[in-house]
Amino acid sequence: MTKYFKILFLLFILFLSNSLYSQNTSSTANTEPSWDNQFLVGNKFVWDKGKWRYSGELHFRLKNDVQSLNQYYIEGVATYMYNEHLEIVPDFRATVFPDRVEYRPGLGLIYKLFWKRKKNNQLVQQTKWQTDIVNTGYYDHAIRYMLFYNYELSDKWIAQTAGGVLYRFSESHTGIEFIRALIGATYKLNKNNSFYFSYFVGAENRVTHYTFIGGPLIQFVFRFDNNNKYIPAQYMNF
Repeated sequence: MTKYFKILFLLFILFLSNSLYSQNTSSTANTEPSWDNQFLVGNKFVWDKGKWRYSGELHFRLKNDVQSLNQYYIEGVATYMYNEHLEIVPDFRATVFPDRVEYRPGLGLIYKLFWKRKKNNQLVQQTKWQTDIVNTGYYDHAIRYMLFYNYELSDKWIAQTAGGVLYRFSESHTGIEFIRALIGATYKLNKNNSFYFSYFVGAENRVTHYTFIGGPLIQFVFRFDNNNKYIPAQYMNF
């Protein structure tokens, strides 16, 4: 089963990458750099109790070859673990850009699968609806699908990969807004605290053309009351 999901994940990324590359090479309106090196860093605080998990995150993103601030946001998430495989996830994010502020309420469904003594492998599927509200009064909607695969290498290390797509519904554009993929690992500092690091790549739709981004993503996770009834999904909103 592990080999099957690895092949499926690779084909998924190759299909989306080929589609975006074809559209990008056909455009003559691209005036932006074709590649931008970015850097993402955040701190996440998590409270676990029974069927509920709560988290708060402060996240910063740098762009333009890590020379200017892209955004920073504060996000709160409440997760209800309905059973061993299904999680219901409402969240709210406030994002500050240099020229605007956006508020994003969202509602997601997480479906997770385990095999090989449950903890060794975890496949997480995230489907999420979100509304993006700008402080000027403009708003639109989007739906995202993300696929995460986690493999527990040891008591200290978890290897992780992810990929997905966001589809936007707006007056100016309805269609794929971006795809993203990453590969990384989590190192457990102790029972409750961990350090996550990865390298991500992405393609962003500018309507007339696509631009591409990539860079490191690091996150410190601090957990409190780590007492779950079910094994929680290992994933991130990025």
